[in-house]
This record gives sequence, structure tokens and C-alpha cells, in this order.
Amino acid sequence: MITAPAYQGQSIGVFGLARSGLATVHSLVASGATVFAWDDNIEAREKVSACAHDLYIMDFDLLDALVLAPGIPLTHPAPHPLVVKAQAANVPIISDLDVFEAARSTLPQHKLVGITGTNGKSTTTALVGHILGEAGLPVAIGGNIGTGVLALDPLPEGGVYVLELSSFQLDLCQKLACDVGILLNITPDHLDRHGSMDAYVGAKQRLFSLQPQSAVPVVGIDDDYCRSIAQHCPSVVPVSVKSQVSGGVSAENGLLTYETGGEINTIDIRALASLRGQHNWQNAAAAFAACRALGIEPATIVKGLESFPGLAHRQEPVPFDPAITVVNDSKATNVDAASRALKTFDNIRWIAGGRSKDKDFCGLSGALKSVRKAYLMGEDAEAIASILPPAMPRVLHPTMLDALSQALDDAETGDTVLLSPACTAFDQYRDFEHRGDAFKAAVAAYGEHS
Repeated sequence: MITAPAYQGQSIGVFGLARSGLATVHSLVASGATVFAWDDNIEAREKVSACAHDLYIMDFDLLDALVLAPGIPLTHPAPHPLVVKAQAANVPIISDLDVFEAARSTLPQHKLVGITGTNGKSTTTALVGHILGEAGLPVAIGGNIGTGVLALDPLPEGGVYVLELSSFQLDLCQKLACDVGILLNITPDHLDRHGSMDAYVGAKQRLFSLQPQSAVPVVGIDDDYCRSIAQHCPSVVPVSVKSQVSGGVSAENGLLTYETGGEINTIDIRALASLRGQHNWQNAAAAFAACRALGIEPATIVKGLESFPGLAHRQEPVPFDPAITVVNDSKATNVDAASRALKTFDNIRWIAGGRSKDKDFCGLSGALKSVRKAYLMGEDAEAIASILPPAMPRVLHPTMLDALSQALDDAETGDTVLLSPACTAFDQYRDFEHRGDAFKAAVAAYGEHS
């Protein structure tokens, strides 16, 4: 656990007691703060019963700050009532990242890498952490990827904290000085929570507005939003998978190209099974650029790319009949992520659906040429069906498991059974991990009984 002595003696409210919220409560208590923790869910409150206190009725004049969990609406579709209450009382609203930043001066000397983007940030976070670990550096990986930053163990001197940062976290954060910041890409996402595309882009851009001038910004420049941000970042290291870039790293057609010692070097990464497809080539190029900024030698980075095992629920191969490829891409909770997977595989039997973030699936239309049949499930199955070409076979199922069973029944040699939902899992599962685990378990059970 990371503690922040700067909060000793302060009174801090914490609202939202999922992973990051619980870690924040434990850290602040250990730091000597008086903590008033609350969640609308009684089971969540019971986990911190010693400091549970109803923030709805509490006098906020007693608080020095309110730590808000990333899942709590800050502005849209409407500010949460406790946000309104804190603002009326002039109580600063902060995130667990702010507590971490306050702790950093008391930690052994270290570096911090922050990674954001609409898609690919989890893979890139895991990849950067893997490469640095292979290089022999002490590494801690956390943030939005699954372990709250304050739940991480402090690293020894010379360590590197590698954090995945969501737009919700960045929106809340007031202070976070990354030594290397990575912005991969921006496409429409979470607009219900940010209110507009401009606000969503602004949240992502905060990664760099919070960085000191000495930091290294690594920016994917293949979309208009990121390209504009890059133009305003001094000392930017550009990354592209669409063209060669001066002073940066490119991975056009799967050929990773970089400059060192005045020479242009190229590495073929197309055969790396855990980094298949153009979107993963972007992740690899960004990770390469970040690790170079931290002083890692190119040969060491390449070894890390080659040994990277991949990320669970992100185009994760699932053991099955060798004649049929089965892929768990449950983490593809939006249209852009699903489109990337659909462009990576051939002869696809596509399992999609769930609860959409914005009900707009038109962006999938250019990625369907390899789909043999669509198996659509859950709350927004019909909405996806409505944008499919008329000639494309499709069938609607009430659940993911029903869709999977029929897809496996139908699969032929050379086919890919792909779960890439383009939707959240919340209509049937706790989250995308729960959905992906259910998918893998069902594939294993099918194999045992076939």
C-alpha cells in the first residue's frame, strides 16, 4: 500500500467504494487522515464499516477534500448530488491519483508513466510494464487496468510506476506529473458522461497539461484529435501506423521503424501473435517510444515485445480445436475496439451485443467484410442487426452463452469464433472481465462435451 503523509490530520470524504475507492480509504487511514467513507451499496460500505459515514447528511464544512471514484458522474448526465454539495461548500473534489501524487515525494526515487487513449491503453500499459520488467527494472502496474494505484506496493529506488488512466480519472485529477505520458488515440466514447466530444478530448488532453515541461509526451497522430493535441505538445514523440514519422516511431504495415544514432532501423513485428493487427502495432510503437524515453536499449525492448504474453480479454486466444480459432475480445466495449478486432481476423463468426454506450453502431459497417455470420445477443442485439448488410446471415440470442453455443456448432475449419461485443457487459454481467471469463469457461465446457 502507498500512503500519503501529507494527508495526516486532514478530514477526507471518500465516495464510491469499488477497487480504487477501497484502496483510497485504506491508504488515507494509514496516512493518518480521518476518513468518512460512503457508497450507495450497503455491501460496499460494510467493507469499511469502521469509517463508514453517510456523506449525504454530513456537514461538508468539516471536510478538507472529497475523493470521488471514477464511476461517479462529475458533470453529465448530471452532477452527482454529492458533487453539487461539495461544490456548494467549496470542498475540493479530487481523485486517488491526487493522493498518489501527494505521496510521491515520500517514495524512493522513481519514474511515472501514464497511458490513456480510447482504445489500446490496457494493452499498452501491460506491454510497457512487461518490457521494463524484462529490462530488470522494478515495476508496478495499476490504475484503470485493475489495481488501484494506492493499493500498489511502494517500489525501491529506480522503479517505474506504469498507470492506465481513463478519461474519468483524468477529469477528476488535479495533480499528476508523469515523466512519460502516452496518448494513443481518440474516437467518440463515454459521451454520456462527458457531455460532448470536446469535453471528452479535453479530459484526455489533461494528461499533458498536468505534465511538467521536462516530461516526454508520446502521441499517436493517426486521428485528427490526437494530431491537434500533438501540435501543441513541446518535445512530442509522434507515433503512427499509417506513415513514417520524423523524430518518432512508426509501425506502418507492421514494420516498426525508429531512428537511433542517425540510422533508421526496422523491425518486423507482424508475426508476434500477442500483437496482431494495426491497432496492436500502434500499441507496440507507443510502448517502444516510451521505453526509449526511459533509457531502455532497443534490443531489450524488442525482446520484451517478442515475449509479451498479451492481455486477458483483449483478443485473447482461447484453447479449442486447432482447426478453429476462438478469441475472447470481451474488452471491446465500444464500436472502435470491435472494428479493430474485426479487421484482424478472417472467416469470422462474430458474437456481439450487450448494452451499448451510445446506441450508434454505424462505425462497424466498414469492418464487416470478414464476417461469415453474426450471432447477436443481449439488450442491443437488434440495434446491431439493423446496420448489417442485408445479405449477411445473422441470428439473435437472449444471452452470450446461447450465441456462443450456436457459433461453435456452426464453425468450420479455418473459421474464427470471435467475441468482440462493441457493447458493455452490464446487461448480463458485472463487467467485461466477468463476461470474458464466462466465455472462456463455456468454450472449455463445450470442448469437453463435443
